[in-house]
Amino acid sequence: MMRWTQFAKAEPEMARLGLRLLFNKKDGEVGILATVNKSGHASASPVCPIFCDEGIYLLVGRGTPKKHHLCGNGSYALHAQVGSNDLEFQIRGSAREVHGENERAQVIASIPFSSFDKSDPIFELLIKYALTVSWPTPGVQDKRTFVDGSRGHP
Repeated sequence: MMRWTQFAKAEPEMARLGLRLLFNKKDGEVGILATVNKSGHASASPVCPIFCDEGIYLLVGRGTPKKHHLCGNGSYALHAQVGSNDLEFQIRGSAREVHGENERAQVIASIPFSSFDKSDPIFELLIKYALTVSWPTPGVQDKRTFVDGSRGHP
């Protein structure tokens, strides 16, 4: 698993696309977070990723299923809203709950949207897998994957 900056160093082109689809400096941006509960049931929820320092984070409501799922097994998949020309970006991995007050304060200071509760849990999304899909010309798909430091073009 790696932090966002490690991923960006290993795969700068994929990370640039992900940042473009997941980050809006003025208002934040919405992605779709998929999690799984202890019984194996999947759930999908809208989230606003937060880019801060070296990581990508989520501020998660205390009473939400995603909070309980992330505290349970930590597995997640985050898919950006599809961009122009059907651009896609997805990361998967494991979430780490942030407990340190300094790190929490840095993340909260980096939040570009105004509607949130500062006391809600914060999770950093550690990356094991990434996927980008683009359509450079009509009917031609460019699909790239990144798994634990390996690049692929399936």
